[in-house]
Amino acid sequence: MDLGDLKMNVGNRIATLRKKKKITQEELAKQLFASDKTISSWEANRTEPNLEMLLKISELLDCNVGYLIYGEEPKGAIETEIKIKLTKKEYQELELFLEENGRFINESRQIDTYYELSHRRFIKDEFEKRISIQEWLRIGIRGNKKILNYKNWYDNKYCDEYEVEIDNEKNLEKIFKVLGLEKIIVVDKIRKKYMYEKKFEIVLDKVEELGYYVEIEVKEYETSPLEEYENLLKVAKKCNLNLENIDKVGYPYHLLAKLYKD
Repeated sequence: MDLGDLKMNVGNRIATLRKKKKITQEELAKQLFASDKTISSWEANRTEPNLEMLLKISELLDCNVGYLIYGEEPKGAIETEIKIKLTKKEYQELELFLEENGRFINESRQIDTYYELSHRRFIKDEFEKRISIQEWLRIGIRGNKKILNYKNWYDNKYCDEYEVEIDNEKNLEKIFKVLGLEKIIVVDKIRKKYMYEKKFEIVLDKVEELGYYVEIEVKEYETSPLEEYENLLKVAKKCNLNLENIDKVGYPYHLLAKLYKD
């Protein structure tokens, strides 16, 4: 789900918080170096601020950016992360930054095979309509281990996640076949993993056919998931990352899109 899907709520929350602070649209616009027409457009739900502007608004209106986006904290969230598309130059610059400021953990090749859940069948003609679905079942190769992983995302930022180690992949594939699960895509990537500021895991990915990405994840929670999401955005800014390039769909969708386009 992108911010456009949530603009009604975002605009209403900006207006409500602004009025509670007894700030006029003109005063808020001046502090944001924007026009009062821009503020009016947001609050009337004609347009919406981007993520960087939402962060500035949250600071001025004394709330966290997660509240502006979601309104309330999602339930059952156990993973908080963002993924951002990079150019090759941005990848190389970030790699150098992490070598100097982070702690290198390891480098590995990861191959993930994704399976379509029976109630989430992909239909080529409906690909764009289904692009917001964020539920996956996959088998991942991690060194000598094979892991079965299930994720169900909430608004592309939080997810329920469960995984178990596989000791008999062939039998599992037979079970998948009986259940009507079909193999749909394989994601092959080289991953470099770092720790940053002792609580954020930053991963650099070179993905076959897709290019370069960075993934930042909270590994140690000190506040709520929504507040930690706000911290992720701040870390991204420290790393000179473009928040406009946050990936909202994931590698499997990009590869499926290429497949359907070709």
